[in-house]
Amino acid sequence: MFDMSKNPQRPRKVRLWRKNKSFIYNLHPPQIPASSARLTYTFGLGGIAVLTALIAVLTGALLMFYYEPTMQDAHASLVLIDSVVHLGRFTRALHYWSAQGMVVAVALHIARVVFSGGYRPPRDFNWFVGLGLLVVTLVWDFSGYVLRFDASSIWALLVGTNLLKELPGAGHTLYLLVVGDQTLGPSAALRFYAWHVFGLTLLGVGGIIYHVWRIRVDGGISCPERTPGRPRRFVPRETLFFREVIAALLVTSGLVLLSVFAPPPLGPPADLNRAGSEPVLAPWFFLAIQRLLRHLPPLWGGWIVPLAGLALLAALPLLDRRGPGRGRWFARERWKPQVAFGGLLLLVIVLSLIEWLGS
Repeated sequence: MFDMSKNPQRPRKVRLWRKNKSFIYNLHPPQIPASSARLTYTFGLGGIAVLTALIAVLTGALLMFYYEPTMQDAHASLVLIDSVVHLGRFTRALHYWSAQGMVVAVALHIARVVFSGGYRPPRDFNWFVGLGLLVVTLVWDFSGYVLRFDASSIWALLVGTNLLKELPGAGHTLYLLVVGDQTLGPSAALRFYAWHVFGLTLLGVGGIIYHVWRIRVDGGISCPERTPGRPRRFVPRETLFFREVIAALLVTSGLVLLSVFAPPPLGPPADLNRAGSEPVLAPWFFLAIQRLLRHLPPLWGGWIVPLAGLALLAALPLLDRRGPGRGRWFARERWKPQVAFGGLLLLVIVLSLIEWLGS
């Protein structure tokens, strides 16, 4: 066993290595306000979103060795992965659950930022970046859902691509860019695969890196305003780093358990001639939009109403720029943006539940 007393320089060398060469360790400044380092302040949601994205990318890279991006062979290749490839079912399950976890973590992280006032200047620009990452995450997950090419995902593909045509002016061009042909055909599988593996992955990973960098530029994690006359306490970044490692281990363990005991669904192969003939559900994160499409014209239900909700979120920093309450959960001074966000979130949940229970 190595005796630390025989090499007193080792602890110092480790500290110097972490300071000068460790990328992950240096994501945080040397000293962090104790109020923003509390687990009950951030719940580690931003780090969990990054972790789940990383797991999804790594497991997706492994699945690329066996997945065949054609409408005829995509479903059969997933059956091969599940039944023949060593640890294939587990890898696909881990990819699936990490993707779902990423959507949940990003949504909860957005809620945390709103209810704690973390979107206010100087972090307003990074708030816009975060909203962009929310959209990328949803489309990223949706494209992966479509690549199953089973009976339910082909219906979602038809609805999603037809919604593109509803956009005035640029709708037809955007449809051709995504689908690759006038009608849904063999080229659509390869297009969606390319968007999922390259286009959206580059946007997601690049956006995450920039988002994390902006946090450092903007002064770190938002924290409550200092009370006059009371000194602000700081903790070393080792404390936050240790907490993040523990949270990462717990989240990874949860994903592994889900992957072992709850494999992802895979329905019968897709049939374009029968797509939509049976009642199916959209991905869980788009159930609210599916409900809107049952009662509103496609342009309104698929574009105007969702974009209006996104615009409301984007306007929060513009409507709440001054005054106290930054960095505090549910501050009374910021009740208006909190009520607006809470109402929007409640509407999405209610519509999703109604659609899920009624289908």
